[in-house]
Amino acid sequence: MSPDIVGPHRFRNNRKMVPASEAAWGLAEKHGMLGLVVEAVDGQNRLREIRTGHEFANLSSCSYLGLNSHPTVIEAGRAALAEERITGLSMGEFRIRLGILDRLEEELAEHFGAHVLPSVSCGVLSAAILPLLASGHLTDGEPLVVVFDRFAHFSMNFLKPVVADETLVLTCPHNDMEFLEDVCKRYPRVAYVCEGVYSVGGQADLEGIKALQDRYGMFVYLDDSHALSAVGDHGQGYARTVFEDLGSRTIVVASIAKAFGSTGGIAMIGERDVYEFLYRSGPLAWSQGLRTAAVGTTLGALEVHRGPELGERRRQLARNIELFDDRLRGHDVRGGGSHIKFVTVGDNDRSVRLSTELYRRGYYCSAMFFPIVAQGQAGVRMMLRGDMPTELTERFATDLVDVLAGLA
Repeated sequence: MSPDIVGPHRFRNNRKMVPASEAAWGLAEKHGMLGLVVEAVDGQNRLREIRTGHEFANLSSCSYLGLNSHPTVIEAGRAALAEERITGLSMGEFRIRLGILDRLEEELAEHFGAHVLPSVSCGVLSAAILPLLASGHLTDGEPLVVVFDRFAHFSMNFLKPVVADETLVLTCPHNDMEFLEDVCKRYPRVAYVCEGVYSVGGQADLEGIKALQDRYGMFVYLDDSHALSAVGDHGQGYARTVFEDLGSRTIVVASIAKAFGSTGGIAMIGERDVYEFLYRSGPLAWSQGLRTAAVGTTLGALEVHRGPELGERRRQLARNIELFDDRLRGHDVRGGGSHIKFVTVGDNDRSVRLSTELYRRGYYCSAMFFPIVAQGQAGVRMMLRGDMPTELTERFATDLVDVLAGLA
């Protein structure tokens, strides 16, 4: 093989991953935990499976504050469609865009204290930004060594082969600041790709990351999807509690389809010229803007964020977290102090059994297995929310302790 030709499977291996994951998904389907068709009886706290009539609470929803059913959010989506009378322009918005989108970006920028670039998803934003970050086009024109945290979300890890076509790509053990500092010492230009609150529990070492940025000029690309709205004084997310001023070396992307209450994703950018450059770059130029209804629901969600109800729901979320952590003390549950909980049980069969028994008792919690988590680390993920009544959280925690005892 020519030294200029790199062999396959450096960053992904479908031959290995697909059979392993399909076997696990098949197990979940066999137990009736996939393909449920439901109607909402009482928001996410009471869903009814249409075919069987079984009622349950949804503890797999990423709408951590329950704003996806808020009347203000829903009505704002309707109002936007009625006002604009078009679902969208269906073209690259760097050419032509509706005035309502300009209004949205202005309000987002004011709320988050940064230039804000919206898109249909964080995956699209990462696909547009990470290759350009790797090639140096967002900094000084020279490529950066790009280091992915081992637990970085699939929407970012998926791009490793593309990023590797531009520069050297490394994988860092989770939250390993010593590894990361060693890379910064060896290479003059480094970018670190990670999450703020990880989708399977746990948080980034933001203080450690910021210290390395200050010391070595490391670029930080951080997906804060699971913390936006749920964390921070005004719902600015976990990342912005430390990276308050983004400057020229930090980009934060976040889903607005989770706790924020709308749909799509946003990138928070400190530099105006980088924001303008990205607007016409790659996937963001491929008719990927928010549709009119989504612009409306995002404006509605911003209205809720500016009012007292955001604080009320976040206080209830904090109560639910404290209650759950207290009841599960002594059990091996990842995510202490966080709204995302993960119980590791080991093999796929045990994770599906745990998920199935919780569903039988009235709670849907997602069984998680390879490649979402490492092989042999299968378990069940649970999301607490600010629209969950205290009584529901108490009942769920009690039932979970009981089910775990039976699983041992």
